[in-house]
Amino acid sequence: MESTRLIQDDVKLMRARYDEALRMQGIECTYQYPAIAGSNTQGETLVDSYSDPIPSYVFFEGEPKVKTFKRLGWVVENDKQLPFLIHCSFQLPHLQKDSLFRIKGQYADLPERVFKVTEITYDIQAPDHLVCQIIPVYEKELTGRTQEEVSSTFNTSNHFLKQPVDYRGDYRDNSLKGDV
Repeated sequence: MESTRLIQDDVKLMRARYDEALRMQGIECTYQYPAIAGSNTQGETLVDSYSDPIPSYVFFEGEPKVKTFKRLGWVVENDKQLPFLIHCSFQLPHLQKDSLFRIKGQYADLPERVFKVTEITYDIQAPDHLVCQIIPVYEKELTGRTQEEVSSTFNTSNHFLKQPVDYRGDYRDNSLKGDV
């Protein structure tokens, strides 16, 4: 009896066909992976730099259905605000959590949008591509905090001090206690 499982050459062929489909119908983007990724004891990601941009193609799913998440093995509590999904090639080097995808405006001169990978999986029945949950990020959030920034934030000598600024953002002088 002939086996119906995908093994060796069959999987390589399917992945090559998926890569061809991405090039023909996918969205052009650039991909970057964390160069030196790590985490601290608080579980925060420490990313100091990213790789050079790598041109790539993806299928972007802006409004995925709950059924899609369940098929991929992700638990979804409600269907109100589901994360975006990106379907990408198995051939992307070092695809991992906190990798970046930069997508430019397709038919207009819009600025590029940056998305960060939060989770990665693949379809068990036909593992021809990877599926990533992504969230939009802004330029100031691209790299994680450095070890020095995290240690200074959780240092008890300055973590609970209030800034000398009132609710309007005006600097207040604490030396003038008599003025009210």
